Amino acid sequence: MSTSFFQFSNFPYAETDRSKVVDLDKLEIGKIQTIKVIVKKLHFPRIRNLPNKVICEDKTGKIEITYFNSREAYLRKLFPIDKSETILIGRTDSFSRYDVENIADAFNRGVDVIAMNKDLTFPINDHEFKDGNGAIVREIENLVGSSINSFGKPDSFYLEYLLKQFPKIFAVIGDRVDTDVLLAKKLDAKSYLVDSSIKNYLDEDIADFKFDTFSQSVSSIIENSKN
Repeated sequence: MSTSFFQFSNFPYAETDRSKVVDLDKLEIGKIQTIKVIVKKLHFPRIRNLPNKVICEDKTGKIEITYFNSREAYLRKLFPIDKSETILIGRTDSFSRYDVENIADAFNRGVDVIAMNKDLTFPINDHEFKDGNGAIVREIENLVGSSINSFGKPDSFYLEYLLKQFPKIFAVIGDRVDTDVLLAKKLDAKSYLVDSSIKNYLDEDIADFKFDTFSQSVSSIIENSKN
């Protein structure tokens, strides 16, 4: 996350005192004011002629800074990833090779890089999928030769939180081998893989049980719990 200063005003008539920083919830229209904010996200629309945006916040609120007729490369230079303390990898419309290499470089310099999850794909409707966080994370991991932490299944953040809430878990149901089934393995629980439109890239046979529907898997869990 980068910390940046912005000035909002009409053209000043005289010297402007930038030493007084105003919180976002105290901004007044028509006044020359200086704010200090944390840059949370750069948004570059993939539709031509739409403006780029920088999403920022301080302790009192959020603000979107809109850049008309701006170039993506200029904003990335203005708000570089290498000035960030932590990089969160989440779902986005697109990721470029430039992004992947920049994040990899930041990781190698010691910046904390965390993925929201490592799902290789995500559905955009009942029949179509796009590359998910996991596809981008995999490219970064290949470059750095190390694993990237994530908040999702089956990584340690999620695992530790789950075990604090439920010390003993008997079964895990899901449609993804790389998240749900692997989570079950780490929990020493039975894995129930349910068929869906998700394409699994790992061997589905590593699941303990496979079913066509969610209701079938629930019935099996209930039956097995009696034994």
